[in-house]
Amino acid sequence: MALDRALARLGEEDAVSLPLLGLRACRRLIGATAHLPFRPATPVVGEGEDAVHQDFHLCMSFPERSLFHAFAGSLGRLVDASLARLDPAPLAQPFRFNDLVVQRYPKGSLGITAHRDHTRYQGLVALVTLAGTARFFVCAERSGRGAREVPCPPGDLLLMRAPGFAGRRDRPFHYLSDVTQARLALGLRYDLRAE
Repeated sequence: MALDRALARLGEEDAVSLPLLGLRACRRLIGATAHLPFRPATPVVGEGEDAVHQDFHLCMSFPERSLFHAFAGSLGRLVDASLARLDPAPLAQPFRFNDLVVQRYPKGSLGITAHRDHTRYQGLVALVTLAGTARFFVCAERSGRGAREVPCPPGDLLLMRAPGFAGRRDRPFHYLSDVTQARLALGLRYDLRAE
């Protein structure tokens, strides 16, 4: 199964992507974003050489019976089933996503410069592109050195390793650029603070 292979590769690769959703499923999730309370991301986070520049709107607040919560549950069950087939499993089970964000990047957006996710996000990060065109990269450091593009067109699931995956503690640097068509994406993480 493609998800099994992708998870097995993450032990050595920072991020991998694979097809997940068809056009109808993407449209359904896009439709569910119509009334979400989006807000602008803070334009600059951090200072000096550690500053991260970001140009998008986001929503982190979803109704309890939201399609996004249902999707997170379904994807978590798929990941769990794949983990059960891997020996050894790179993550403890059961694994679930408890932190959701929808990000909307306008055409021509700066995107987000190289950064690492917070240490509170553990195990696995999942990004599902719902619409648009942009370029996603993983790299060796904040400067962008050693950048490798991980294609993630609409419908694709991008998986990125987080601390605790296969016993690793590292957090890959990554960035998004070249937003040539407005991009809409769903991010799913496991947040230790939510427990």
